[in-house]
Amino acid sequence: MRYVVGLVSDLPPGGSKVVYPEKVKSGIGVFNVDGEFYALKNTCPHMGGPLCKGRVRGTSAAQLPEDGQPEVHWVRHGEIIACPWHHWEFEIKTGKTIFESRQKVRTYPVAIESAEELERLKEGVETIPVTVENSTIVLEL
Repeated sequence: MRYVVGLVSDLPPGGSKVVYPEKVKSGIGVFNVDGEFYALKNTCPHMGGPLCKGRVRGTSAAQLPEDGQPEVHWVRHGEIIACPWHHWEFEIKTGKTIFESRQKVRTYPVAIESAEELERLKEGVETIPVTVENSTIVLEL
């Protein structure tokens, strides 16, 4: 099943949008991370919180330079989503936790299609009203 999310131009780098296809009642978060699109189920595996309504951010990483003074740097800006309930953090690209755990959020393939290609493929696509002028973001469910 395919689900039209909207125009690429409506989801700039750093942007996100939660959509609600019929087959996924909790919703799916679609994210633009530096021009690449990713989709995660909007359910935190910890306690079922609305994960994709959380804050998109980076994380900290420690580094030990040659002088021996530990430093902490902010890294991976815009690549991490934190659940708004308990702040569990997940990689947007993979759905994996950023800490060691077997917990993972379901990911979905995202395709970018031209308006012409979308018109040819419309049969069998669940759509929402949208004007297609440029490339379009489509979820594969």
